[in-house]
Amino acid sequence: MNRILFFLLFLLFPLCTYAQADYSGNWKGAIELPGRNLEIAIDLRNDNGQWAGDLDIPAQNIGNMQLAELKIDGRNISFKLPEVPANASFSGDFDGNAEKLEGLFSQGGMSFPMKLTRASAAEKAAEEKRTREAVATLRQLTDSLRQKRLTPGLAFGVVKDGKVLLAEGFGYRDLEKKLPVTAQTQFAIGSSSKAFTAAGLAILVDKGQLEWEKPVIHYLPDFKLFDDFATREMNAIDLVCHRSGLPRHDFMWYGSSFSRKDIYERLRYLQPNKSLRTTWQYNNLMFMTAGYLTERLSGITWEQFVKTHIFQPLGMSNSNFSVNEMAASMDAALGYRTKDRKENIRMDYRNLDAIGPAGSINSNVSEMLQWVQLHLNEGKIAGKQIISAAAITRMHSPQMLMDASGSEKNPEITDPAYGMGWFVQRYKGLRVVQHGGNIDGFSALVYMVPEKEFGLVVLTNQNGSGIPMMLARYATDLVLGLDPTDWYARVYAEGDKQEEEKKKDQKPEPKRIAGTQPAHPADVYTGEYEHPGYGVIEIKNTEKNLRLKYNAFDLPLEHWHYDVFRAKDDALDINQMVNFQTDANGTVFQLTTNMDPLVEDVVFKKTAPRRLSEPAFLQSLAGKYNLEEGGTPFTLELRSKTLFLKIPGQPEYTLEPFQGTEFKIKDLNGFSVEFHLDENSKASGAAFIQPNGVFKAKRME
Repeated sequence: MNRILFFLLFLLFPLCTYAQADYSGNWKGAIELPGRNLEIAIDLRNDNGQWAGDLDIPAQNIGNMQLAELKIDGRNISFKLPEVPANASFSGDFDGNAEKLEGLFSQGGMSFPMKLTRASAAEKAAEEKRTREAVATLRQLTDSLRQKRLTPGLAFGVVKDGKVLLAEGFGYRDLEKKLPVTAQTQFAIGSSSKAFTAAGLAILVDKGQLEWEKPVIHYLPDFKLFDDFATREMNAIDLVCHRSGLPRHDFMWYGSSFSRKDIYERLRYLQPNKSLRTTWQYNNLMFMTAGYLTERLSGITWEQFVKTHIFQPLGMSNSNFSVNEMAASMDAALGYRTKDRKENIRMDYRNLDAIGPAGSINSNVSEMLQWVQLHLNEGKIAGKQIISAAAITRMHSPQMLMDASGSEKNPEITDPAYGMGWFVQRYKGLRVVQHGGNIDGFSALVYMVPEKEFGLVVLTNQNGSGIPMMLARYATDLVLGLDPTDWYARVYAEGDKQEEEKKKDQKPEPKRIAGTQPAHPADVYTGEYEHPGYGVIEIKNTEKNLRLKYNAFDLPLEHWHYDVFRAKDDALDINQMVNFQTDANGTVFQLTTNMDPLVEDVVFKKTAPRRLSEPAFLQSLAGKYNLEEGGTPFTLELRSKTLFLKIPGQPEYTLEPFQGTEFKIKDLNGFSVEFHLDENSKASGAAFIQPNGVFKAKRME
């Protein structure tokens, strides 16, 4: 019996002696360099028996530098820093109480003492107490700001060091029914969707199906832009960092019935205003193209790809890609716009399916925090690498510098740039990675400070709200313990300034010449006008006024001066000047309007009435005619939906539908044929309209 007991004690002894202490936590100290100490901090984590860690050097703006080849054996610890030149490494020992760490930091053949101390339990408790108080203050501030700015509803989530500090709803998702916002309430996140599209490309790169810097045309042979150089050279990075050379051109897709493929094929007709990679200009169409590229490479829709490779691994089961799906949800927010800081007016959902990769995702704050955590964990969630750490780093790195003008108003915010689907900047010295989203009735923000493992999401059902970014800055100050800034006072200048805001909202009217009249009766302007990229504008004459119908918009036309009219919609902030143009024959043949302020007015050519292409009508025009002057005979022959004019001794001419009953003679500028119809809508004669006169003809048979 004694021998058995001795044997058991012998087995237990080494286990007790060599049991490893828990060294996880935050260690702070310094490298003792000649003449000064370089402060550092190390975070150590034990994830299912696997040690990991990162290092911060505040004086050198280094944060979250990963510890490579990290080994902890008993009290001994060693690691390397491959990002630091000259073979930087450390080797040292913990003390018996797991409270101190001392050793040598080596670099370039030299070694320096490095001493660190783990934050005590009291310090940890104090920090936790400070964090709780910060979140409580933030909670009160959130609802106060929401009410002050008449924001109907808001969902707010905050994570720090892998823990959810806040995930709550404030206000109402439905004002009329007084239905509250919860952490599961769905909101449209708008352009915050762009980061998902960039991540989708990153996953394809990780899979070896895409190279970031290889031209898009290599993968999409039918890819074509207005500019040939951009067509040949544009790559996947260009698509997701707003440097295509194209301005927004948003009216091309906004409210349209175009499919994603339709929009893609119309890109070639959209005029750039800059050269490729020379200027940062926000552009939704290139993100749509990035989604289209994802589809062509993966063989499934962009929606299916994001759902399979991102939503499902993150458990985002209540997130979707269309307002049609959100409308069917039992817990979805309605969108509103705030008028004159006095009332909220309901806004209809805007379907963005075709342009989806640029901004169609709908989600809730709980699930969006999972998305934030994926990025803070460098592409890993629940131990699984969804996106490579290298890809995360690249997406979060500046690709294009942005204009920093006006930054003197906010000196805390510096180095504005754009990564890949993310804005990148510094806030009070900390690197911030963020992207907002604004779409009809909704404003959103996804915001991270990676070096502090801090992130947040703000979702609102208020159109064009400034609350998300304001809350993000307050939260950064409070949770990270930064010197506070009164952002409300900064933005709204010591008060609401209602009168100043009201004046600001009253935009100046365009120049107008009084006492003019339209050159034509209203019916002359009616018809359809087409541009190969933007599509069709229809002008209709109603009992009250002329109206302009374009995409989903049906707007009244107010006569401005001469042949210029204005289409206006205050709710959608549309104020469009439309200029009708007349040819030498007095015919309105096109209209021009400004679809993007950074390029020339877009020309919409008037299209012929549909019946001028209908075989039955064309057949009724075919036959033999004689000119009244000179008796010259001619024949109109219908072949395959086209009329051909045959005059003895002359080449055959092709007639092209124009307007009314008039056809242009192809390749003869200023020459056309207009048919006269009898009471049975049958051609009784025609008139040749030429620069040197109008020549009438009678139908013979």
